[in-house]
Parts: sequence; C-alpha cells; structure tokens
Amino acid sequence: MAFCIACLVLLTAAAADGATIQVSSNLQAAINAASPGDTLLVAPGVYDKVSIEKSIKLVGNGSTIRADSREACVAVEADNVEIRSFLVRDGFYGIKLNSVTGCLIADNTVLYCTQPGIALLYSDGNTVTGNNASYNGIVGEGWYGIYLSNSNDNLIANNSAYGNGAYGINLFPSCSNNTIRGNVLQANMYGLYMFTDCANNLIEFNDMSKNTNSGLDLRLGCTGNIIRNNTVQNNVVAGITFMESGQNTIDGNRIFDNGRYGLQIQSNSDKNIIIYNNISGSQTGIFVESSGNKFYGNRISDNSVQAENRGQNSWYAPYPKGGNLWSDYQGKDEMQGVGQDAAGKDGIGDQSYVISDSSKDEYPIMGNQVKEISIIEKSMFPTSLRVGDSISIKAKLQSRYTLSQVTARAYHSGKEAEGYARLVQSGDYYQGSFSTALLDPGKYEIILTAKNARGFELQESLGVVTVGSRGGFSS
Repeated sequence: MAFCIACLVLLTAAAADGATIQVSSNLQAAINAASPGDTLLVAPGVYDKVSIEKSIKLVGNGSTIRADSREACVAVEADNVEIRSFLVRDGFYGIKLNSVTGCLIADNTVLYCTQPGIALLYSDGNTVTGNNASYNGIVGEGWYGIYLSNSNDNLIANNSAYGNGAYGINLFPSCSNNTIRGNVLQANMYGLYMFTDCANNLIEFNDMSKNTNSGLDLRLGCTGNIIRNNTVQNNVVAGITFMESGQNTIDGNRIFDNGRYGLQIQSNSDKNIIIYNNISGSQTGIFVESSGNKFYGNRISDNSVQAENRGQNSWYAPYPKGGNLWSDYQGKDEMQGVGQDAAGKDGIGDQSYVISDSSKDEYPIMGNQVKEISIIEKSMFPTSLRVGDSISIKAKLQSRYTLSQVTARAYHSGKEAEGYARLVQSGDYYQGSFSTALLDPGKYEIILTAKNARGFELQESLGVVTVGSRGGFSS
C-alpha cells in the first residue's frame, strides 16, 4: 500500500512539472498546443510574434522573435510564465506583461523596439533579471529600455539598459515596493526615471552613469524610496535629481564627476535624508531649494561649489555623530565636546563650515582636506617703487584641475584699482609684470586670482606694496 502511495506521489509530481517539448517551427502553434506547466525548448531560428495565455516556460537557444513596429513581439497574458534566453527585436513592445504575476523574464536580449523593450503593465510580483534591454525607443514615439506602469512588488535585477531613447528604466505611474538592484543603466537620457506617485521602492547597487541628463530622477510625489549603494557618475547634467519628491533616503552612494550637479533637490522635495554619500567632482555638489532635508556623514569634495542651500535644512547630526566632511574645510581640530570648548581632538572641526549666510555645518568632519588651488611659493619685487614702475610677480601653484586663468590685481582700501597683470606659466611657475602706471601714490594690496577648469576660483594676497609719486618716493 505504501509503495502504491509513493508511486502516486511521483506521478503527480511529474505531471505538475509538465512536459518538455522541442520546437523548431511555428512557435505560436506549439504554445497553443502546450499544457500549463510545459517547457518549450525553442530551436535556433527566427519566429513570428507570440501571445502566451497559459503558465508555460519558453527557453530559447539562438532563437529570435520579431514583430512589426505596431505589435508586441511577446505578449504575456498569463501568470507564472517564464521567458528565457531569446533575442527579441523590432516590435512595438519587446516583451509585454499585462496584468500578470509570478512571471520570470531572464537572460533575454531585447533590441530596437519602438516603445519599451520590456514592459510590465498592471503586473505585480514578477522577476526581470539578466536581460539586455538596449537601443529601444530611439525612433518615433518610443523611450524605454524597461518600463513599469501601475506595477508593484517586482524584482528588476542585473539587467543592462544602454542607449535607449530616453529612459534605461522608467516607473510611471504608481509603482511601489519594487526592488531595482544591480542594473547597468548607461548612455540613455535618464538612467532611472520615476514619475508620479512611485513609493517605497528599493534602488540599490545600480550603475546609473554616462547618461545625457541625470543618472536618477524622481518627480511628482515619489516618496519613501530608499536609494543606496549606487554608482552615479559622469552624467551630463546631474547625478541625482528630486522634484516635488520628499521623504526619501539617499544612503552610501558614489556620486562622482557629474556635469552640473551631484545632487539636485528642487521644488518642495522636503524631508529627505542624505547620509554617508561620496559627492565629488561636479560644478555644484549639492543644490537644494527645498526644506527639512537632513545631510550628515557625507564626503563632499572637489566640487567647484560644494553646496548651495536655498531652503531650511540641517547639515549635521547631534554631537558626537557630527556633520559632513568638506574637502575645502580649513579649520583645526584641537577641541572637543558639544560646544567644541574642551581640550582634546575628536575628529570634528572646532569651527563651523559656512554653507550660506543662513546655514552652517556646526560639526564638520576632519579628514584629508585639501584646497582646490594652493599657492606653494610666491614673490613680488620690488615692494617699494614709484608710479610707472613695474612689479615682478612669480608664483608656484598647485591645482587638482588645469588652471585656465591666473591674474594679479591691486586693491586700495578694499577697492580694486586700475590695471592688472596676467601671469603666464613658465615651467613650474606663473610669472608676470604689474605696471603701476595707472595707480595713484599709496599702499596697495596685490591679490592673486586663479581659476581652474572646473570654475573654482582662488583669491589670495601676495602682500602689500608702496607706490610713491613719480618725482620722488613718499610713504
């Protein structure tokens, strides 16, 4: 009796696994003839568009599915469908999931579709992994590599989306609780774009770089999202942009060398938490015109403007956690305590870091601060002369980026005087001659101004000279 029961269990399991069917022609007919649970192994070749309305597996082997520009190559209308290892190309949609759950879309290459390469419409609890969705939406009305609309609780992992018309991955609208992990989203207009009420998504370990606008862009009510441990670099406009999207967490991201902004928080994007990120190498590291945002634990370095604050935001956590590391902070660490008034070092600068007239980091973190541009050596001769004489100026400068302009100007009682000298590089030094022909007798401070290719400008005094009248020297 026990033997019979065991046999019955084995037969039931085999039936549940379904049959494995070899397909070499007319893929749609094979799908129609299959039973739920069957696996179709599709031979090399080119196949017409298909529609799947039962829970089956399709596994390609050098297999291509094509459609014309107004049709879906693969339309999935059933739960628990698996599509694996196909080349899908040229349709209106590549692979389209419509109101389904439990599907697996894996290891496919989806190219040159008019609209999305892979689309999830009103579809929850699916997995899209290991696919290459590139060069879709590059003509006509298309935009997307991977597109989610009104779809929740999906895993979008380890895909590539390169060179699509606008978006590597796009969520719009009302897509929540999705995990976007480990994707490479490059050379699109936007790497990942979330628009209108997309909440509580986890965005982690993605590479969102080299896009022509932003690496990551959240707009219009995208709240409660966690954005962590991503690489966001070399995007033309911004690394990460928020617009009317608050209460998100940006944690542990590498935001490097983006063109205009590292992080841009605009238009009522309030109460975001920005912690432990490395934000460096942009024209403006952080631009924020919203309020209630918290910034601490970040390394903010080598930006021409480290931060521009136009709202009411917090730039430090309570002592001893502290604020942010600013690469151009020039204060000392000789004191400790909440008021930085007790003897002893604590890794926090003794003076606040000034961001704007209304905002400061009260507890700047110490660590490898350097100046964007430094004067290593300087000399002026003579320092006492008559109107019409010239001052020989020589300076050795150090800069992280190429210097585009170095000049010396004279100031009297804080006001700039007539004339200036342009310093020209000769070997390791910048040299020039400042003529006093346009100056009146008196004392002048000579200020060296140097600007680098990133737009950062240094102004530093070279010292004071005394200019006497032409007829004789007077102090």
